[in-house]
Amino acid sequence: LCCENTHREREREREMDRDRHVQYLLMMYESIPSDYEEQEINRLTLAYFVISGLNILNALDRIDKEQVVNWVLSFQVHPSDSDSKDSRKFYGFYGSTTIQFSSELFDTTKLSHNGGHLASTYCALAMLKTVGYDLCKLDSELILISMKNLQQHNGSFMPIHAGAEKDLRFVYCAAAICFMLNSWCGMDREKAKEYILSCQVCLLFYHFKKTFSVTNYITKLTNLRIISIEDLPILLHRA
Repeated sequence: LCCENTHREREREREMDRDRHVQYLLMMYESIPSDYEEQEINRLTLAYFVISGLNILNALDRIDKEQVVNWVLSFQVHPSDSDSKDSRKFYGFYGSTTIQFSSELFDTTKLSHNGGHLASTYCALAMLKTVGYDLCKLDSELILISMKNLQQHNGSFMPIHAGAEKDLRFVYCAAAICFMLNSWCGMDREKAKEYILSCQVCLLFYHFKKTFSVTNYITKLTNLRIISIEDLPILLHRA
């Protein structure tokens, strides 16, 4: 009997307290805790984890979905009259309101970072889709064609038009964006596949399992193996 009670106690300990997790995510939904304030520039990404978490826990009925849609859409980058054709700006989504600059108040042509971010755009679209927004209402052609400017000659992607790191994370974001918007005009799919495969290396890790590095060099970021393997089925998809 004692062993049986101990077993039951252990089983209870293993059970996830769903309501507690929901309450935590709802708290995050209302406002960013002080420990996360320095991540303001990634506000859209943080919101993505909150909305996705509530969806997994079947608790989306606890939030105002229309409010979420309007909030996410407020981060979208729109062309302005001052944008030049060779600016190569990405008209996706900003990561935060702190980097949104109005052309009425600033000369945005001199603000190199005043554009969309690839990861933020992925998070924005994923959130909109999760709460039931029809992505056909977006100007997907504008998003995708401007996104193609972010792809490099070797098939990789950088996250912003002003230049930054180039690795598999952003190839995944680009592929997922194309998949969600049901169009591949935003990337050269063959070059992307070649880049992914060029990042494959064999490491003396877990019995010589194959993994993928961030670049062609061996790194310890073996979690990117997951990104690469997830990318390939998406890229190989034929709509």
